[in-house]
Amino acid sequence: MFKMTRKLQELTNRGQELKIALVGSGKMGTGLVNQISRIKGMTTSIIVEEKLDKAKHALISAGIKPEDIIYTNNKSQAELAMSKKNYVITEDYSLACEMDSIQGVVDATGNPPFGAKLAIESIKNYKHVIMLNVECDAVVGPIIYDMAKKHNVVYTGTAGDEPGAIMELANFAVGAGFKLLAVGKGKNNPLNFYATEDDLRQEALSKGLYPKMLTAFVDGTNTMIELTSVANALGFTPDIPGCHGLTTDIESMAKQFSLKEQGGVLNNYRIVDFCFGIAPGVFAVVTHDTKEVHDLMGYLSMGKGPNYILYRPYHLTSLETPITIYNAIVEKDPTIVPEKGQVSDTITLAKRDLKKGQSLEGIGGKDVYGQIVSHIDQRRKNLLPMGLITKKTKLKVDVKKDQPLTYDMVELEEEQTIIKLRQKQDELGL
Repeated sequence: MFKMTRKLQELTNRGQELKIALVGSGKMGTGLVNQISRIKGMTTSIIVEEKLDKAKHALISAGIKPEDIIYTNNKSQAELAMSKKNYVITEDYSLACEMDSIQGVVDATGNPPFGAKLAIESIKNYKHVIMLNVECDAVVGPIIYDMAKKHNVVYTGTAGDEPGAIMELANFAVGAGFKLLAVGKGKNNPLNFYATEDDLRQEALSKGLYPKMLTAFVDGTNTMIELTSVANALGFTPDIPGCHGLTTDIESMAKQFSLKEQGGVLNNYRIVDFCFGIAPGVFAVVTHDTKEVHDLMGYLSMGKGPNYILYRPYHLTSLETPITIYNAIVEKDPTIVPEKGQVSDTITLAKRDLKKGQSLEGIGGKDVYGQIVSHIDQRRKNLLPMGLITKKTKLKVDVKKDQPLTYDMVELEEEQTIIKLRQKQDELGL
């Protein structure tokens, strides 16, 4: 990281600091603004936000003077303000995509349909895209990544988000010469597939979260989506639909995450999963094929083998994102990308009995929850990816509680960018 600091200082000395557009200034976005404000050579020059008071609060909380914050939806006025070292807040996301001085766009919205539109417009305007919106990446990441490569820009998930943290651990393991068997994350919240925002409203507000955001954590959808992004980066799948979700500890994990014939629970290796009992944190299950390495791992108190756990007991969400921003823009090196294609999917199941004709609430809503499956199973059974549900998605039939939804059960909002992207992605086999 001293290399990053040194290079950013060099850019600052030449008057070439990195100018970032942030889209979304909730808890994660505001944390990122504060972190960037203490890094020389990097600036959150523009914030796109529907609620302008939130954007203004994010900047002021980082020490920006109110008189240095300019509101405009006009590109020329925004460029002029930024040239004078002012900060811009706006409702118009096209400014983030089109302004010449912006090098990278950070999506911190968690909104899949909007995220797809933002990513495509950013890439078309040759901006690097840093995705805190894993909800979008999990369903159309492969085709967005393909487009980014063709435009010679970086599309990447972010350090600090659990998929990025898992990928960093996986890179370390493989780079050190180990065989990677499984990866996953600890689950912070109890699992209740049928949780709703009404159940969790007070807890969410006490934590400074939107109720739907907390609901997506508790009902497991967020975990499934994160693991889908990891699976699409590594070429892994869940061992069983929805994963095992073991309750475990560091001492027991290596044995549990071994094959059944080895005394564990797994049918296969090269899988993603999650655990209770080790949160927060991410893990990798590794092994080796030489006796000397096994002997040394025992000497290093890493366990008896043949499997070993590499564990990182934290992930700092958007507070780590500046590392990805720097690597993407300066080094052209992504943190995590879906380079293996759509290997796994988060599909949709009913939280309750649903009626024909009703509009569906998607991620974090009262109607459905997500489950990770292999992409092969998703295609074979025509299952509906969770991230394709929009405000106008309607049911064509009645659906029973816990029943998986298929494409032919719903009317999709066909004009939405994310729907068109997924259709093209499937046609291309990405």
